[in-house]
Amino acid sequence: MRIKVLFILFISFSFNLIGENLIELRPSKATLTMKTGDMEVWLEKKGNNTWEMGSFVDGGRIFEREEISVFELNQNSIIPLDHKVRMKILFKKIRASAHFDWENLKVDFEEGRNKGSIKLVDGTLGPATAQLKMRLDLRSLDINFLPEKIKYFVYYRGEIKERTYLLKGFEDTETPLGTFNTLKVEREFLPKEDREQIYWFAPELDFSIVRILDTNNGRTSDLLLKSQEFVD
Repeated sequence: MRIKVLFILFISFSFNLIGENLIELRPSKATLTMKTGDMEVWLEKKGNNTWEMGSFVDGGRIFEREEISVFELNQNSIIPLDHKVRMKILFKKIRASAHFDWENLKVDFEEGRNKGSIKLVDGTLGPATAQLKMRLDLRSLDINFLPEKIKYFVYYRGEIKERTYLLKGFEDTETPLGTFNTLKVEREFLPKEDREQIYWFAPELDFSIVRILDTNNGRTSDLLLKSQEFVD
């Protein structure tokens, strides 16, 4: 199996391809697919308002990656607590982690050999929870009067930055699980970044993301929802 390096660049966004109902999150498992292989993802309730999202890709001797995010859910608010990534590419091993200390308003992080702390911004999301937060927000809005854009503060690799997502309207999207009428959402990048990320949210599936298209420096990867099951 060929595993392209580009797969690493957008895999963290794929946690959000998990089903929920309108009232609350539901524990679930899903399979996501692209040309280079499948990825297993899960959403599990750990107790009270604490949840875990995770994903795992096994590319054999060439590539392996696991990402886990723990967060609290308070109605429509997502409060990140911990985030960990471990990855193997051939003989190279990579690890990263972030602990969100809300009492002291800081993020303690490790990125390989780099360690540090930065000040937390109110409402900051973790690396894997921005699209989940958007999904919760979209299902609470009037579908006929959606805003043109949504903005979030997101922690990623030792920094907190504002991300802007543009709502582009509805279109049909074909996936291995079926064809759905979806809301197309594009992440806004500067022209010099040479980057594109597009998400398709399906109202029929409670605004689950059914497709992610990621382009970086001319390389494009396409991630599609293949299967989904609830494990209540």
